[in-house]
Amino acid sequence: MVIPHHNGEVRPELLAMIRVYDPDYVVALTKTVADIEQVNPRALKLPVEEAERQRQLGIIGDHAVPDAAGQAAREAVVNICSPHRRREEDGEWDEDVHFITASSEWQRFTPVEDATNRPFEDQTYATVPEHWSGALGVALAARCGAARRPVLGAEPDIEDSEARKLWNWLLWNDYQNADGIAPIVPEMGTWDYPKIAFSGGTEFPPVFSRTQNGLIQVRSSPRPRKTADLVLGDTADDFALAHITERLYGRSVWVPRALWDQEAARAGLYHLHALVSTLERERRTLSISSLSESDDVLESMAAHLRDSPLNAVVTEPEQVQPERRRESVQVELAKADPESALRLVIAEQFDIKTQVGVHHSDRDSIEMTAGPRYPDITHPALVGCDELQWQVDVSFMPHGIPAGRGVDGHDLLASEENRHLTWVRSGRDGISFESRKWDFVHNGWSRASKLAEPRLRQPSLATWADLAAKSSGRSMEYSPAGSRFMSLVRLWGSAQSVAETMASPMLKVLKSFNPSAKSSTAAYPKGMGVVLASGGSANQPREGYLSFEGIVQFHGGEPEVLRDDVDALLDNGVLKRGLVLGCAHCRRVAFIAIDRLAQNNRCLRCDGSNPLTAASWNRDGIEPGWFYDLHPIVRDFLNENGDVPVLLSHHLRLNSRTYADAPEMELFEGGKRVAEADLIALSDRRLLVAEAKSSNHMRPKTGKGSRLDTARKKVLLATALHADEIVLATTQETWEPASIEDIQKAVKELTPAWTAPQIRSITALGTDHVKDEYLP
Repeated sequence: MVIPHHNGEVRPELLAMIRVYDPDYVVALTKTVADIEQVNPRALKLPVEEAERQRQLGIIGDHAVPDAAGQAAREAVVNICSPHRRREEDGEWDEDVHFITASSEWQRFTPVEDATNRPFEDQTYATVPEHWSGALGVALAARCGAARRPVLGAEPDIEDSEARKLWNWLLWNDYQNADGIAPIVPEMGTWDYPKIAFSGGTEFPPVFSRTQNGLIQVRSSPRPRKTADLVLGDTADDFALAHITERLYGRSVWVPRALWDQEAARAGLYHLHALVSTLERERRTLSISSLSESDDVLESMAAHLRDSPLNAVVTEPEQVQPERRRESVQVELAKADPESALRLVIAEQFDIKTQVGVHHSDRDSIEMTAGPRYPDITHPALVGCDELQWQVDVSFMPHGIPAGRGVDGHDLLASEENRHLTWVRSGRDGISFESRKWDFVHNGWSRASKLAEPRLRQPSLATWADLAAKSSGRSMEYSPAGSRFMSLVRLWGSAQSVAETMASPMLKVLKSFNPSAKSSTAAYPKGMGVVLASGGSANQPREGYLSFEGIVQFHGGEPEVLRDDVDALLDNGVLKRGLVLGCAHCRRVAFIAIDRLAQNNRCLRCDGSNPLTAASWNRDGIEPGWFYDLHPIVRDFLNENGDVPVLLSHHLRLNSRTYADAPEMELFEGGKRVAEADLIALSDRRLLVAEAKSSNHMRPKTGKGSRLDTARKKVLLATALHADEIVLATTQETWEPASIEDIQKAVKELTPAWTAPQIRSITALGTDHVKDEYLP
């Protein structure tokens, strides 16, 4: 993938695509003196005669020319993706591959001749002639590949009809590249000319296909992309956008403006019309975009293609057909869509499942206890290629960390694993590492001994968030509320079990243990419970204790069914059963759990001894009734509206194919808390930073700062984690408009348009009519 820049600046539209492409390596093309002389003869001013000038050029031809702008562009690309590099103890990044030249090889990249066991001479391939320049030469080089190093040339000297044949082959793009192309001149073949006679009409595979021996394209998600992209324009940015979308999605074409402006040439592009017709039949869309042309020009092109005589004949009513044709061709910038991206994998070796021993470490991270024996390549076209190097992608099941986003891949190694035996990165399809082991290997050792076998770990989302924050000199940790939630997880057994309970009618029961009324009769009519003085919480001076009848009343379910639910909560320690007894000495009434009950009970306040008699429960002639206490951590959690983020978690989980989250985390910089999130979630590989409230506004609780300041902190956190969405969730029916406006303003202020997270509003949490929508 070749990305142009303008004095070190890369177009944001291209950066968005590069982030999705997720390269293993980002290299700057180092230009030599010979390169500059070839592309722009006599650009280098040497104050000598021509003969001496040529002699000096021969001496210094391989010398690299400093290119500060190129390095700046490379850094811009590296900073938005996760190529192979590692951060050393001094905080600096170490990279082994960061430049490439047009005339030398690099040990990390396998030469084409070593990427197959099939001799080059056994097959004839189509290639772009080395002296072809201009738009057609560049487009053919991108699609066919170049078997010979380009030289300074000119526009192809061929007939217009032949040029149209080539353009139509380039434009015929339906999910995959055309299988072969018929050379129209002998130089378009790789044969040893004139050893093999040239005869037109025979199709040959592109020479680029030699780089894909044994490889196939697969998509990470089963969801197909509903658009094909057409990029119009003559600039390097236009070409690069078309090239990267074709590599990513397999359906993209580039049309130079000069070609489109020629009426005769435009009329001859029948394959483009056929593509539009095919998309219309499939109910898909051709999206036309450009990084150099105006919307008027693009709309004119769209109108021309909509009116093509080759438009598909549809079976819809006549009045619907014009609208359908308008829908089939749209003016819209190509979208960066990770879910639809293609990747190259080795055929029959791209979905290998294996079991390995693991253990859970800090914050529920998963570590391999031993490095598995990763499979060697067995494809017939690649067996025996001893110099071949490849990437290994490893995903834990279920996949629970965001892809890429700048995390140092070596932080994904298990504890005490050697960081220097291979290069590791956080890729879009899992944890990626180089196949080669960078260690001393004796001659004669087996091939398996040369392959890397790293022990890896999958950090929990909370640990991952801390690693991501560290890439920008910050850190993340659980807030006090987050620590309380983790205590709930230990009680219930899992975060999902907590969420399922909170999203059920049982939430009303649990909340009833924190009554707002001060008296028992006001809080619990009909004797359903009692209100007693708190055991020590200043925030909750009175606490409620419910009878089983009270639990049934607040829940609304059948007693027979509810009994099992209550027993389950008793079993995991969320509830305790006991008696409410009075002290004969200090007159304090208190709840005594069944585990502490005895014939003589000590008062928790005055330590007086009280016999378990009718006087202690004060019910003449009636045996004491059981009451239930709620775990104090659960009481405090609910008293601070901790159930709202849990309700959001439950909603997101129900609407996701894959899901993981980390509740209540804080972002620190220089030891100072600068932002917080009620929930960080990974939903279908999209990273969400959420604010979950029982109110409908983002005004600060303390009165310090403004609503906009609060919104900026949310965006700061989203930026630090490279989040895809900022979620605003509330139990109220609507959000205050001013709060929505402030978060939109903060996003525009603090993030470039191409990296801006989407804003998502979720209202009426905890009801049967939750509203979930994306905001502009």
